[in-house]
Amino acid sequence: MASTKVKIPTIDFSNLELKPNTPLWESTKFQVFEALKEYGCFEAIYDKIPNEIREGIFGISKEIFEFPLETKVKNYSDITLHGYVGMIPHLPFYESLCIPDLLNPQNVETFANIFWPHGNPDFCNLVKAYSNPLMELDEMLKKMILENLGLENHIDELLDINYMRFRFTHYKGSSIISGDHENNIKHDGLNGHTDGNFLTFISQNQVNGLQINKNGEWIDVNISPNSYVVLSGDSFKVSVTHFIFLASHITLLKSMLLELFKNIIIAPSKTKYRF
Repeated sequence: MASTKVKIPTIDFSNLELKPNTPLWESTKFQVFEALKEYGCFEAIYDKIPNEIREGIFGISKEIFEFPLETKVKNYSDITLHGYVGMIPHLPFYESLCIPDLLNPQNVETFANIFWPHGNPDFCNLVKAYSNPLMELDEMLKKMILENLGLENHIDELLDINYMRFRFTHYKGSSIISGDHENNIKHDGLNGHTDGNFLTFISQNQVNGLQINKNGEWIDVNISPNSYVVLSGDSFKVSVTHFIFLASHITLLKSMLLELFKNIIIAPSKTKYRF
């Protein structure tokens, strides 16, 4: 599976002056929409999460995946991708765990109690400290996107129906799942796919294990340690059909990802999109 070195757009959201109805806001929201139209994703620079929190969440995630399988499968849900995923015959080296409905603090505690029956306040605080800034970024992005679509009147509606999942994903081993046939380089990971949500935030732990497909070519996504990949998903495509490039992507060997999922659709029936 050949890849190219084309870089996805990088957008900085760290400026404290980035507020609605300012020139900086207007220019940034234009960059966001252009990136999503062209690539279906972008690299978000966002410095609101301290390094010690970031390192802490990745450290604890490694610890979680070292628990016995009989413990991990207790992260169970009848809803697809809302609990433990693993032991897949054609993906033997893939595992993921999920905290559903992150907006409900009790769910973080319930997840922690699976691995630490007497509770783990440090873990719960880490998840909160890591995810809260990303929720703020997510809210900012949704506002920018809807403003670009001329849907300002629906911002509150979209924010009121937020649903978020926090997913820990781990790849290990050395079997062949996808490969660079041209250079005979072999990788592990998920095959090319799109996400069913509105937006996905991906953070990678010291390795660049993500590629996106643009016009039939796989693009390596190499980001800085303190930034995030923001991907548009199927629900977003449904909302703004024909205008957004849907980011088909694969995740490769040794990639430890944290994903903040959204499952939201908003598509007013009589809206005319203006660009």
